[in-house]
Amino acid sequence: MCSSNAPAAPTQQTVTQTNIPEWARPYAERLLGQGEALTDINQNPYVSYGGQRVAELNPMQQQAYADIAGMGPASQLGQATGMAGLAGLQAQQAGQYRAARPTNFYNPMDVGFMGTTAPQLQQYQMGGPERVQAGIFGGAEAGQYMSPYMQNVVEQQKQAAVQDFMRQIPGTQAAAARSGARGGTRDALVRAEGMRNLQQQLGGIQAAGSQQAFQNAQQQYNVDQARALQAAQLNQAAGLTTGQQNLQALLQTQGLGAGQALQSQQLNQAAQLQAQQQALGQRATAAQYGLSGAQLGEQSRQFGANLGMQGIAQQLAAAGQLGALGQSQYQQQMGINAAQQQAGQQLQALKQAQLDQAYQDFLAQQRYPYTQLGFMSDILRGVPATAASKTVYEQGPNPLNQVIGGGLGLAGLSRAFTPTAQG
Repeated sequence: MCSSNAPAAPTQQTVTQTNIPEWARPYAERLLGQGEALTDINQNPYVSYGGQRVAELNPMQQQAYADIAGMGPASQLGQATGMAGLAGLQAQQAGQYRAARPTNFYNPMDVGFMGTTAPQLQQYQMGGPERVQAGIFGGAEAGQYMSPYMQNVVEQQKQAAVQDFMRQIPGTQAAAARSGARGGTRDALVRAEGMRNLQQQLGGIQAAGSQQAFQNAQQQYNVDQARALQAAQLNQAAGLTTGQQNLQALLQTQGLGAGQALQSQQLNQAAQLQAQQQALGQRATAAQYGLSGAQLGEQSRQFGANLGMQGIAQQLAAAGQLGALGQSQYQQQMGINAAQQQAGQQLQALKQAQLDQAYQDFLAQQRYPYTQLGFMSDILRGVPATAASKTVYEQGPNPLNQVIGGGLGLAGLSRAFTPTAQG
């Protein structure tokens, strides 16, 4: 074994240490403790959201679906079908008209005179139009139309202003510390001025939010009032038009009935007068009287048949009107169902927005401690740390000493694992 006694070259080592200032060390320790508590699932377990996430169907939508499911053909269509079928049977019977054969001779002494009187016409009067009124905007209307989320928006703006103020505090404190005024009267005045400005800013945010919400409510109220006034005017115009049409229809129907009755009386009177004159002027031949009577009876039958055909035509026209009314009723019901569905969808969307906002508020509440912890961590990362460096010179190890030290270490390790005799 050979060894060298030459000393080894000295080694150079540079050690750099970075320390947190003493006044910031308690904040860092509390920050680490809070971080450990927040990330410990035993102390801060996972909290699931227990609220509703999806908006269900509202009563208006359910009513619209129930109305659609219960819809069927209008009752007027069945009535119109029955009237049209009855009119067809009556027209078929009227088409089988056959002229009557005279069975006896006409007796002029049996002809009597019938007086003719015109029916009295009834007086119809149309009702007056409905009154149209507009509402007045007041405190109750403002509270009804103001947005329920206005205060949430204002609170978020206030929170942002407070956060901006909190971000300025470390810089102000650092400046006060550098100038040696930390904790003094000047520092207190600066902090008081900052708090006063913050309170004024928060008050301004609240006033501006309330004023804007009031103006929006007033504008929406004016829009609704304009729509309501327009709808009332349209309803009034429609009522006047309907009243005029109904009045004209009543007058026309009354005039038509009176004219037909008077014409029928005049024809009957003329027929009776003609029969009487023929009976008085031609008494010589009984057969001729009988033939004249048969002809007058046949004319009366034909006149009655013509009146029956006119009634059938009116019945068919009424059936057509009933069919049109049934179709109009069906279209109105479809329009009502569509309006209910649209309003229900808007209410469901509003409910879904409220549920989404509640869920976002829940998430913000859960993230709030972590946000505050991150804000404190950002502040501590912005604190200047002190750094110290030193250079250490050490003598290099002797190979012989390393060999001897290694042997002694192995021997000690061997004795540690060797059993010791007892007694």
